[in-house]
Amino acid sequence: MRQRPDFDDAALARAAQALSQDIGPVEPLLPRPLPRAAPRACRGRRAAGRTVGAAAVIALLSVLASERRQADGTPADPPLADRGAFVPRYAAPAVAPPVWSDAAPDRYRLGEATGSARIQAGGLREDTLTIGAFGVQEAPYLRLVAAETAEPDGEGSLFVTLARRAAEAGGLSVARTGERARLATRFGALNTVDATLSDPEGRRACTAFRLGAALRLEGWLCAPLGQLPEPQSVACTVERLGALPGAAPSPAVAEMLAQPRSAACPPEEPATTAALPTPRKAVRKNAARVRHSRPASP
Repeated sequence: MRQRPDFDDAALARAAQALSQDIGPVEPLLPRPLPRAAPRACRGRRAAGRTVGAAAVIALLSVLASERRQADGTPADPPLADRGAFVPRYAAPAVAPPVWSDAAPDRYRLGEATGSARIQAGGLREDTLTIGAFGVQEAPYLRLVAAETAEPDGEGSLFVTLARRAAEAGGLSVARTGERARLATRFGALNTVDATLSDPEGRRACTAFRLGAALRLEGWLCAPLGQLPEPQSVACTVERLGALPGAAPSPAVAEMLAQPRSAACPPEEPATTAALPTPRKAVRKNAARVRHSRPASP
């Protein structure tokens, strides 16, 4: 082999020796054998083995837990078929309805009204005075509840009170409500709301009322022939409530009933006066007159 004149074998040997001193001894590069890929069948058997092993461990833990529970005397969980209904740990206590007992309606009077009374277990009394019937559209219908209570302001809204009292009066329901108002009476301010009461046989337009005082007054007045009663008729009907001779109401109720009557509601006027005017007869001022709506202008 012909070499170039400037090629120095001694210089190349010295460079190789210096490089070997700097990097140290170098192993020869030999090809390494690559690992063989496991066949798919082997991998499936391996996964199945792991699954079986995990199931065996879980079964063993369940057996150990059951044996420990039996050793401690703790009863095992009953089967689903023997379990009762779910009972929450912190269930709210059930509120029992008030217990009432019938009493003689010998405390209050209101014109020609028929009365009934009941007394709670705590001694609070509730009297109901009724004039007419809901199904007789040709006559007024009045239902007034006089309830002795320790809470003069009442409970809930007027709509809630009306719905509850309507359900107690033979299963009536409130179909709709309308205008609200406040009327002045000798007992105080009377809150009212126009409402339509209904039962399976029909509907009636009424004015519901509530007054919160020592004797809480709740109920409604319905005028004949589907009309709303005049506001003054509602106020006078409530004002005519009085105590029967010989009754002994509480001092607060007696003081309430002793308030002087309003000038617009004389005591001699009955609460069952017909609402519609008749020919050749003057309409009584404090009758349960119907409320006539003004005709709309074209």
